[in-house]
Amino acid sequence: MTGIQRCAGINITASRLQFVEVEKESDQLVVSNIGQTFISPPINFEDPVEANISNQLQTAFDEIKIRNPVNSTISSFTLPPELFITIQLPYDANLNQKEIREEFNWEVSQLFPFRPIDDLAIKFYELEKGLLPGKHNALVVALNKKYLLLIKYFCLKNNLTPRLVDNASITANSFLNTSAIAEKALVTVNIFNSRHSLTLFINISSKPVYVKVFQKQDDGVITRIIEVLSQENFRNVLSTPLKKAVLSGEDIGADSLSELHKATGLEFKKFQPFDLLRFKTGLQIHEISEEHYNTFTSAAGIASRFI
Repeated sequence: MTGIQRCAGINITASRLQFVEVEKESDQLVVSNIGQTFISPPINFEDPVEANISNQLQTAFDEIKIRNPVNSTISSFTLPPELFITIQLPYDANLNQKEIREEFNWEVSQLFPFRPIDDLAIKFYELEKGLLPGKHNALVVALNKKYLLLIKYFCLKNNLTPRLVDNASITANSFLNTSAIAEKALVTVNIFNSRHSLTLFINISSKPVYVKVFQKQDDGVITRIIEVLSQENFRNVLSTPLKKAVLSGEDIGADSLSELHKATGLEFKKFQPFDLLRFKTGLQIHEISEEHYNTFTSAAGIASRFI
């Protein structure tokens, strides 16, 4: 573990800054600290004056330092899904890693010509077979490097050492896939809710096979998710009795959940990250109700990846 005994996972959204600190205790990870503060007005991540974003983040972190300071000097971060390009692309397995990366870079440059490829940090994850056509598919994720510089500046100002930066939805889904829920289910359907988007994940045997981001600015976002889940190949996968439907990220309205359940038969339950990461004995939590623990899934997930 290279001497690291504690790490803070910091989840940044437009309207709040959350953190979960984990530490190693008898070869087990436990939550030693947790907190959040709300940001008003919400951050506009497209603000051309990047100093405005930095100032809002710093003000939020200063509030946390007063009320419930972060003790760790090592920090990992999750950012809102809407800051990322997230697409599924096929690839030729005969290519080596460098060639596959070059192919994905070219694909992204063609699909998003208004985003200079040199401005993007791109990585990809192999998707399991089962739902997408073709033998080999990957989830390709790209983030403007200016946000990495924003995190670097934030850490320098606060004497933090940055370790990881990732998409909040992907982090939450990866964390879910290590949970008892995933182990007991052949198929898990996870909807991650953020301010401007819903991300649908379908996992088979704790591995993602399908990922799609639905923008809320488009009308009928729940209807479009239902249309996907109602396709024949999805219905076949979801016909297994060993399936779970899970919510992560922000809460979703009861009407939307009812609509999903009525159309698909899936009853979505909030994912509870602290069933997987236990609280340290004696930890007192006063400001956060158990009802909202699910909103800390991304922060808990990224914090737990420091080993």
